Amino acid sequence: MSIPETEPTPVHPLFSAHENKYSLLMVLETEKTDYNKWLEDNEITNVKTIHGRTSLEHTNGEYKFLELEKSPAYVVFDTKDIVYKTYSEEELIKFLKENNPN
Repeated sequence: MSIPETEPTPVHPLFSAHENKYSLLMVLETEKTDYNKWLEDNEITNVKTIHGRTSLEHTNGEYKFLELEKSPAYVVFDTKDIVYKTYSEEELIKFLKENNPN
């Protein structure tokens, strides 16, 4: 009998569970309807999970270590830590296109 493969559990809920993919937190005033379309439209292939939040206040309350100053905010995580934080969607896209985890 084989045990079905399960997703690895990250150290922190926002961190990536995959060594070769990033996890992304987007704090936006409005809910983004289709994150997969956003990834596709921007030709981003190294993000596995997107956490969407609409409240900066709640996000900072829940994850004080992020120390987000304003919205929109974008935070990229690898399996262990924050690797990039920006308040510009253009800078986020540039970072994701130029960098890969590990």
